[in-house]
Amino acid sequence: MSNIIFFGPPGAGKGTQAKIISNIFNLSHLSTGEILRKKILEKDNLALKLKEIMSSGKLVSDDILNEIVSLQLSTDSINGFILDGYPRTLAQTDFLNHFLEKSSLKIHFIFNIHIDFNVLKNRIVKRSSEESRDDDKVDVIETRYSEYLNTTEKVSKFYKDTQPDIFHEIDGTFEIDEITKKITQILKKSWKTAKISDIFSWLIGQLSCIHPHSFFLDLFMARISGVNIPTNKKVNIALTYIFGIGKKIALDICNNASIDTTKRVSELNEEEVNKIRDLIDKDYSVEGDLRRKISLDIKRLNDLGCYRGLRHRKKLPVRGQRTHTNARTRKGKAVAIAGKKKVTKG
Repeated sequence: MSNIIFFGPPGAGKGTQAKIISNIFNLSHLSTGEILRKKILEKDNLALKLKEIMSSGKLVSDDILNEIVSLQLSTDSINGFILDGYPRTLAQTDFLNHFLEKSSLKIHFIFNIHIDFNVLKNRIVKRSSEESRDDDKVDVIETRYSEYLNTTEKVSKFYKDTQPDIFHEIDGTFEIDEITKKITQILKKSWKTAKISDIFSWLIGQLSCIHPHSFFLDLFMARISGVNIPTNKKVNIALTYIFGIGKKIALDICNNASIDTTKRVSELNEEEVNKIRDLIDKDYSVEGDLRRKISLDIKRLNDLGCYRGLRHRKKLPVRGQRTHTNARTRKGKAVAIAGKKKVTKG
C-alpha cells in the first residue's frame, strides 16, 4: 500500500500521471479538480458559485476541499491513495496532517512535477481546444499559475524541507511515458528496499483495525464499488450493503443485468459481477460520490440560511417531524432534566 501526493502547476501533467499510477498500482485516485468539475454540472447555487471561482482561476475555499478529501479518504483509502490537486494551501496541509494522524495513515511518496511556464502555457492552450474547459483560457492560466506560485509552491517547499526522504522532483517537460517510467521506478525501488520489519509493522497495523472474525469473512466476499458484499446472501440483498442502494434499486440492477434474484453472490460468474459493476458505475451514484454530494448539498443549504439549512445546523429533523418526543437519531440520547416534568395538583 502506498499513499502519494502529486504537486505541480496547472497543466504540468500531475492529473495524467496520477490516473496512470493509480491504475498500475490499484490505488484510489482523488482529484479535487475532477470532483469540482462534476459538481459544476449539477447547476445548483453551489455549482454556480464554484464555476465562477474556477473560471476566474482562483482557489476554492479550504472548507469545501477539506470536507471532500476527508470523506473520500474515509471510504476509499484501503489499498492506498493518490492526492492530485490537494493540499494547495498551508491550512489544507495542517488539516491533512491532522486527519492522517487521527486515521493512523501517512504519506509514503511526494512527487513534484516542475515545468517551464512557456511550455506549460502552450500545453494548456492545446488542452483547452481538445477538452473545452472553462479554466483553460490564457488569462485564467496566468492567474492560476500566479496562485500556484503564491500558495501551492509554499506547500511543496514545506514538504521538501520537512520530509526530504520521500520528496522527489520530476521534470515535466518529458513525454508522458517517460515520466510514468521514472515514477514507477522510484515506487518499485522503494518497495524492494523496504525493510521486512516495516512491511510487517504495516500488516500488523492493518490487521489491528479489523475484527478477527470479519477479517476471515472478507476472504469470502465479492468487491463491488469498493465494498465487500457478502457472498452467502442473495444478490438483491447483498447489493443493499452498498451505500446508496436499497431494495428497489437492487432489484432494478438485477433485472437490467438479467440476473436471477434467487441466485447467491457466490454463484455469480465473473461476467455477471462485471455487468453489475458497470451498471452501478454508469447509472447510480453510490458510496464516496454519494456521500460527497450529500455533504455538499447540506453545506449549500447551510450557506443559504434557508429553513432546511438551519435545521441541519441545529442537528434537528428537516422534513417536519415532531421533535417534542422522538428524533433521538438526530438529537442523541435523552438526558433527564431535574424539575422539567410538571407536577399535577391532586
